Amino acid sequence: MTVTIYSVTFDDDEDPNLASKAKLLFKGYCDELNEEHGCDLSFQSFQAELDNLPGKFAFDSKGGLWVAGHEDDREDGEVVTVAPGGMLPGGKSIDASSIVGVVALKLIEGDSVGEVKRMFVNKDGRRKGIGEALMRVLLEYAKGKHYSEIKLDSLERLGAALALYEKFGFKRCEKYVECPEADHVCLSLKLAAEATG
Repeated sequence: MTVTIYSVTFDDDEDPNLASKAKLLFKGYCDELNEEHGCDLSFQSFQAELDNLPGKFAFDSKGGLWVAGHEDDREDGEVVTVAPGGMLPGGKSIDASSIVGVVALKLIEGDSVGEVKRMFVNKDGRRKGIGEALMRVLLEYAKGKHYSEIKLDSLERLGAALALYEKFGFKRCEKYVECPEADHVCLSLKLAAEATG
């Protein structure tokens, strides 16, 4: 299986499937938290965030937004990252139905501390390594932009998500953002500075 990660810019010259799928996945994230886990994201002004994408996740603000698709007819374990615009290698067009995951990054402190937001893979895409592929791309981007630390917040009841974050080295940290949920938890990952020569 091949996992393809698309950068989403919401630019006019970008394949419109990318923006529409990113919005649908953001909404899917919110709906699943609400319907299956009883968590209402209205306290985060989620609808305004959705209406104004990419907003703080824009690449020109040192943020980022990526969606992930998968194909079952290629080699196992291959990950392809696609530049903004969304054209596959060889000029292949995007199959919007294959896009099943999303993740976003935004600056939250100074010029080097970021936050992972809206990590979500829909039920059709789970247990295929898509969440891991999204996180690898986000962290590589963050290192390239000289981030020193990446933070995120989650809920104890989201065990699979926490296991993914911990697999990448995220550790529990003091709460840096308010949340009304009793099982709210915050995690942080320090990024090693790249050696310069």
